[in-house]
Amino acid sequence: MRTVAFINLKGGTGKTVSAANFAHILAAVHHKRVLLVDADKQGSASRYFSVYGEHDGTAALLLADALDTEDVERVIYRTGYAGLDIITSNLDLYAADRALFDSKDKDTARELFSALDWVRNDYDFCIIDNGPSVDTVTLNVLTAADDVLIPIRPDEFSFSGLLDLVEQVDTVRESVNPRLTIRGAFFTHWQNRPAFTEARDSLAGSGICPVFQTAITYNPKVSESTLAEKPLCVFAPRSWAAIQYKRLTAEYLGLTDSDKGVKRK
Repeated sequence: MRTVAFINLKGGTGKTVSAANFAHILAAVHHKRVLLVDADKQGSASRYFSVYGEHDGTAALLLADALDTEDVERVIYRTGYAGLDIITSNLDLYAADRALFDSKDKDTARELFSALDWVRNDYDFCIIDNGPSVDTVTLNVLTAADDVLIPIRPDEFSFSGLLDLVEQVDTVRESVNPRLTIRGAFFTHWQNRPAFTEARDSLAGSGICPVFQTAITYNPKVSESTLAEKPLCVFAPRSWAAIQYKRLTAEYLGLTDSDKGVKRK
């Protein structure tokens, strides 16, 4: 199972929509077995697939003293789309993050990795939607991940936060997870304007991180799909946003040669 984390420390960059549609496209278009993990305290990915609620999810996994396959499978829910399951999140993740932060008697960085290890052979990919914060949950996400994808808006605020994120990833790679790789940033809310092209060229030439060729154009269908709680390939399959997310997923698979899942030990 290859684990891909969608992370940006700034809100409003399209993390949830990107993670959710990336996961759905892997399942629906590429016929992969996909587990989507909602690691955002707001539970937006869970809402996107109409499974938000009071049931146990990511928080329960992070706080469990001991787990087995049955415990993890108990918090995996069906999304209604073939090949795509989800571990949900809600406000319980606030309490889980605090409890992990305050814990002194165990390695709290590897809780999510250890939980996912029980179902590693059941899926080709695990996609994680992370919240816009640097906390113990984010540390768990980075420890569990193989690859990091960074959705970014072409503005100065997103660029300034990118340096902090890259530094955080480097720290986790050096101290906890040597497999962790930033596969690249990709632009969302894109418009074909000179200023946007200059921003993209600037980031690509900076050496901060790789930049995907595919950008996601601003499209009202994206926000409409969240209201409808349906992935773009279902809600608006002919929209540019749906087409571009398909291209982004294909570009990622091409970069990583990910026709086969990666088993981590």
